[in-house]
Amino acid sequence: MSTTDWTELLAGAWGKEPALLPAPAPADPAHLHRTIVAACEPFRAGAVFRTLPQVRLHTPLGWLGAPGRLLPDAADRSPAAYRARLRGEPPGSGTDAGFLLSVRQPLHTDWSLWSAVRDTLAALWRQVGLPCLPVVAELTEGDDFTHLRGLGLPSEHAVLTWVLEGALEAELHEADGELRVLRATAGELLYWPEGSRWRERHLDGCLTLRISVPRAQRLATGAVKNLLAEDVRDRLKYDGTVPCLPYPPPVDRPPVPAAAVVAVGEAARAAAGGAELPAALRTRWAAWCSSAGLEPAPGPRAEVPLTPGQRLRVMPGIVRLPDGPGRWIWAVNGHVFPVGGAAGERIAQQLRPGRELTVGELCRAVGADEHNGAVTALLGTLHRLRGIDLTDGGRTDG
Repeated sequence: MSTTDWTELLAGAWGKEPALLPAPAPADPAHLHRTIVAACEPFRAGAVFRTLPQVRLHTPLGWLGAPGRLLPDAADRSPAAYRARLRGEPPGSGTDAGFLLSVRQPLHTDWSLWSAVRDTLAALWRQVGLPCLPVVAELTEGDDFTHLRGLGLPSEHAVLTWVLEGALEAELHEADGELRVLRATAGELLYWPEGSRWRERHLDGCLTLRISVPRAQRLATGAVKNLLAEDVRDRLKYDGTVPCLPYPPPVDRPPVPAAAVVAVGEAARAAAGGAELPAALRTRWAAWCSSAGLEPAPGPRAEVPLTPGQRLRVMPGIVRLPDGPGRWIWAVNGHVFPVGGAAGERIAQQLRPGRELTVGELCRAVGADEHNGAVTALLGTLHRLRGIDLTDGGRTDG
């Protein structure tokens, strides 16, 4: 089935009802397993907090905070090899009775995987619309494990799950009390809309790629609140303490709030009424458009000096949003930077996706000398962010 076929089929169910359909996964099982192994490496020494990727090993005994050797390593050449090793663990480790290894937000560590998933999502967004907030990606390897995480409350996300190996059985509890059971095997995609409650069983060495798409208004409110908090923090000279006032309040004058709290309120009012918050929202939106909502984005590649004779190929996905008179926000693969002036507009007109031309040809097309520093600086930025490629593989002859 072609990419267009499955996206059109899913569009008919989007936001309405669960769906099970054949759909090609953005990567093969071996690639996903290598990404999982790499993500697990820092966690083998113990729990790691406030970092991405996030790794969790679930067993019937509960979530293991420091799984150590129970995580896959380079010696586990495949999901099957890893599964066999866990099955051989001594009784009492928990994994001998089933397990689920979850790795959240690992894609940015692997450019080729990230870009493949981004392109797959972009094909779907052309059918159903681009989410206004970034999505959450998760890779799992599991066997004979029942996960209850989706039963507690109706989901605030729509959920897409590609099954690459094994089987995933989902029990979907409808609002009217009806129970639907969908079973996906390798080569199939499970979808359920926001508002769903579910229980899932990972069977037969199940390997999945899951994308959770934010749909609840509360999540949009939280995104704006976080941006506002960042702006307020930048405006204040905060020393890290919360002041205390005399208690009980003095009786000879009315109580007044702490000066530090008043300052936060004043900074919040200034931030909400200023131009910084709308500008930050535009910048974030440009980044999400260029990444198809997939965050975090992979870091830039190494800088390569550009010379007039080098041949460039313009890649798809350069996004530009106006940001005031003569100013634009450029976004490429989840990264943003400002460009101003008429020269930037002339360069943008030459950057048609798929076009090939040399650095010197582009400079001359925009009326600049072939050694023009401003043009080559912009092209260098685009190359580091993978908005353009060098067709000669990075050769730097004159």
